[in-house]
Amino acid sequence: MTIKEAQELVAAWNDKNGVYNSELTSMALIAEKSGELASAIARKQSEPSRHHHQAPNPPLSGEISALFWELLSLCAHSGVDLTEALIENLNSRD
Repeated sequence: MTIKEAQELVAAWNDKNGVYNSELTSMALIAEKSGELASAIARKQSEPSRHHHQAPNPPLSGEISALFWELLSLCAHSGVDLTEALIENLNSRD
């Protein structure tokens, strides 16, 4: 799947489900998902707990994909073609 296809998939899902977040709401969701990813990484890197009641750590792939979903959703709501933006960003680093 290309980035463009992923962006179109997220946009279609949002349309089908009536999800129309403002840029500010999308940014808040991105910050929330970033924090969840940071927490997952911190838990993964910390020493094993001596408490046997602790829930297992969620896989990083789930946290990363949730963050990517929100980023794609922001792009869809903002009219940003993430593929083009990424290419421009890469070209500006030369």
